[in-house]
Amino acid sequence: MAKNRRSAIKNDELIEACKRHILSPGIDAVVHEPYIPYIPDDWNGMLVLAESQNLSKSSSKYVKELECMAQIEKFHRLTSPRLTSSASLGVQPWDDCSLKLAVESAFRTKAENTAVSNAVFWSQVDESGNNKNPSEDLIRHSVMLWVDLLPLIRPNHIVTCGNIAHRVIKTAKQETLGSWDHTQLRLPSRTAMSRISGMFPEEDLLSRYPEVKKVVQERPEWLEGGYRHNKIFFACHAVSVVAAEKRAKGNGDYQEARIG
Repeated sequence: MAKNRRSAIKNDELIEACKRHILSPGIDAVVHEPYIPYIPDDWNGMLVLAESQNLSKSSSKYVKELECMAQIEKFHRLTSPRLTSSASLGVQPWDDCSLKLAVESAFRTKAENTAVSNAVFWSQVDESGNNKNPSEDLIRHSVMLWVDLLPLIRPNHIVTCGNIAHRVIKTAKQETLGSWDHTQLRLPSRTAMSRISGMFPEEDLLSRYPEVKKVVQERPEWLEGGYRHNKIFFACHAVSVVAAEKRAKGNGDYQEARIG
């Protein structure tokens, strides 16, 4: 695993990129400042992206704290000690450990060495304060920011969760002529996973996916807090997708991931 990849990234350049992409006052978004992805000191070269932050009325405390922050703190919201803890970043499917379990099961790399963010940097709510899917405007602005950020970060592998995240990074890769490997997973939304995860008993899933069983045994705390079956099912999905990529590579259609 490569050491000190993070030290090669210039933080001031990331900040300047964010400054260039603050939304104008007329654009609909809860917070207009974007943010820098969380990148650990001992980074393995993988960047995992969920869709966007949920800044609805259910996250009112988090939003109020964001609104009280200085601009520079908003850029660093995924690492701000005022907002995060050792168990949270502000990226929900990472914080609930769905993505952590999937990353370690499918890619055999440590979650703590993995960079994390959302593909869309801004959030919207409806008139009732409920979360909305990102608009085409926010998707377009996110592509433009990633076009600036990705040449500075230089990931080896990007994992996107959901169709919107996939669109954003696919477009940014085309515009930057990026060479990273790209794995597309489903979005681990609790509603979507709950509709199908119960079709497969946990014992059966773990017997068929020993990669997941191994991580479940090593990190049982990741299954706490509810939705245990969803997390296991999603990790099995990730293992299956990566196995399919490796088979395609064997046919000359896929470039092998270079983690670390």
